[in-house]
Amino acid sequence: MTLGTPLISPEFRANGRIEIYGQHGLCDGTDVTVARAMPSILEGRLSSSQWNKFCDDLDTALKPAAKMRKIMLGGMIVLPILFIVFGAASFITFVIQSQNSFDDFPNNGGSPNVLGSFIFLIIGAVVMFAGFGILMCVAVKSRNRISAGMRKVCDETSARHPGVSFHVRYESRLWSSGGYGYYDDGYGHHHHHNNVHVSTTEYIEVYVADAATNNNLQVPLVTATVAPSAPPKTYYDPEAALGSGEQKKTPAERMRELEQMKGLLSDEEYQRKRAEIMSDV
Repeated sequence: MTLGTPLISPEFRANGRIEIYGQHGLCDGTDVTVARAMPSILEGRLSSSQWNKFCDDLDTALKPAAKMRKIMLGGMIVLPILFIVFGAASFITFVIQSQNSFDDFPNNGGSPNVLGSFIFLIIGAVVMFAGFGILMCVAVKSRNRISAGMRKVCDETSARHPGVSFHVRYESRLWSSGGYGYYDDGYGHHHHHNNVHVSTTEYIEVYVADAATNNNLQVPLVTATVAPSAPPKTYYDPEAALGSGEQKKTPAERMRELEQMKGLLSDEEYQRKRAEIMSDV
């Protein structure tokens, strides 16, 4: 089951997975590092120096994980020891007070102060549980900081190399151990089986763009829109329309044309042209 999968642009497809070693096991003394073997899909897209820089940056982001693992291991050892020490001190105090009370019984008939005897045990329990709570809070903050650093490295590397995209992924795996129990599958169904444990693993997933899409993306197409020119203006020449010039028409034809063009002429032009036609009759 893979968690935290974002929406990826359709021109990208998943092609590779980069493992992170040393994530599990508090007693593992090795550092948490990224796998140095370059996925075959990245050949030709990243040079050896670019790949090594990417791995170095990831190792730097993962470096606090080994330190946090040592702190967790130390806390899991020291806190129970402190509880045992406080418990032993409480028990010794109780024994001493009981012995003193027994020795002085004929004189005062007293009983040992039980609450005072077990005060160290109470303090030890508070210290242990509070310590575990603080350790868990520190571990969660450290993990979030490490994950943020890894995502930053992936984002910066992806920005430097168009067509390649790196993403941090979380994979949860279920495994069973001895014992009998049940779990809910999230759909209201209870399944009985051996005790189930969940192990979360981080890894880097690589997305690359298809070659054809890459080629298309490398040549941006620029289109220009040309605004249409204004329609040509139409000018009416009353002289040419009425047949003035070398090819003169008869007065009757000119009069008919003048009547047809009356709406295009001003009253002054209409009267002038009509007078000219009538003078030729």
